[in-house]
This record gives sequence, C-alpha cells and structure tokens, in this order.
Amino acid sequence: MKKILLLVLTMVFAFTCALSASANPYGGVPIAHTFPAGMTPAETLEYFHHKITDGEPGLAWDILTEDYKNAFRSYGNFTEGYQTTLSSRPSNIRQLQRDADTMEVFYLLKAEDRENDRQIVVQTFECSAVMKRVYGSWKIDSGTGKRLSRVVLNSRETARAVLMDYHECITNKEFRRAWSFLGDGYKKSFGSFSAFCNGFTTTVSSVISDTVNVADGPDMLTIQYTLTAKDATPESNVVQIFKGTANLEVVPGRGWIIFSAENKLESRYFPPKW
Repeated sequence: MKKILLLVLTMVFAFTCALSASANPYGGVPIAHTFPAGMTPAETLEYFHHKITDGEPGLAWDILTEDYKNAFRSYGNFTEGYQTTLSSRPSNIRQLQRDADTMEVFYLLKAEDRENDRQIVVQTFECSAVMKRVYGSWKIDSGTGKRLSRVVLNSRETARAVLMDYHECITNKEFRRAWSFLGDGYKKSFGSFSAFCNGFTTTVSSVISDTVNVADGPDMLTIQYTLTAKDATPESNVVQIFKGTANLEVVPGRGWIIFSAENKLESRYFPPKW
C-alpha cells in the first residue's frame, strides 16, 4: 500500500481523466444520496473502508470533506496509489469527542494488496482520523497511519488468502470484490453478476476453516475446506456445514483466481433467531 498518509485508503478503479476535487465521479448523484444517513463517526469510517474494499471509490470519495478532497488535488490522485488493493478492514475503533461537530477516531487497519500475480502483501497500521459533521452527516476530514507490520505471503499462502477473502467479502456483502476473485468460466455458471448477488440475499456469514492443499502445481492449487454458512429468513435461521473443494489458478494480470468450487452439504440445523 503506497499512500499511508491518506488513511491508507485502497481501491481498484481505472479513471482516464482527472476530475476536480469537488466533482462527483458517479455523474452528479446528490451527495445526500451516496451513503446512508444517520451513521455515527465509527460507522462512517467502516462504511468508507467497506466501499474501498468493494471497489466503489465514488461512494468513498463522497465521504471525504471538500478540504480533504482538495488535499488529493484530483479524484485521479485519490485512486492512483491504491489500484493493487484487495481489502481494507478497520478494527478496534475508538472515538474521542473534540466538540459537537468534531470527532477523532483511532483504529487498527489491516490491508491486503496484490504484490504480483503470485503474492499478496498484508500490512497492519495504527491509524487516526478526524471526522467533521457536515450538514448533519459525518465525513472524514483528515487521517494518518503508522505501519506496524508488513508480511509478503508466498504463492500458496496467497491462493489460500484469496479463497478466504472471497468468503469474507460474501459475509460483508462486498459482491464486486468477491466477483473479481472468480475466473471467467466460473462466473458464467452463475448466469450474471446480479444472479450471483441474489444467491446470497439471506446470507449472514460465509466462513471457511480447516483448509488443506490437496493438489499442487506451479500455477494451480486445489484446496479442501469446511464451510460454515449462516442464513436468516423471515421464517427461520439456518446454519449449514459443507465440505468444499476449490480449484485456483494463476491468471496473468489478475493473480490467483477461483476457477471452480464445489460444496457438499454435511449437516444443517435451525438455531433460534439471532
């Protein structure tokens, strides 16, 4: 991750012309309509990084104050340093009220970036951000970050991380990023991106564990795992346990991708409503 100063913000987005700092890259959508109203400073920060991870930089951009946008000089500069990022996840968020319209937020950030086609770099940062209330909504006015650790995963660790990230994105409803982890043939099996999203309408969480590499080659890997999927419907909750197998391969320019996966149901139970 290249630009720690600006909240270590990350995204994958191509933009061919520089926009003015006040321009909305989503075509003039009113700012009040670009992110949910009534969020706390901590929720606003989480939403910002959620949109960074999911590859929606226009929505993240609108969560910055005009002064902070001007610090980037252009929307193109805002995205330029973060094109390799796969995820940006804050945790341990603490808030300190400065005045009625100013809040300082402290948090840890875990960021994953694609180092090359076969490696991911995982970094952790100790961060702070100043939040300002603007016309009733909290926005990010400045931010800093101090790197705590940096680990470059080897090729096999990277493949496993991609599979884990895919399911984490499903849990967090970051469907654009999840879709980007799939091979073209696998995408076709869902019919369309909208059909893919609709398949997880009731999903509460999708978590894999007990991963084991069962087939290995220079540019391919087969991983077996246990998948715990939780869903909630108006009628009931359901927890399903699957034994799964995922096949991954290296695609030049995209890195490790999931080109197929199969999950076999092992058990199912219906817990009380959570």
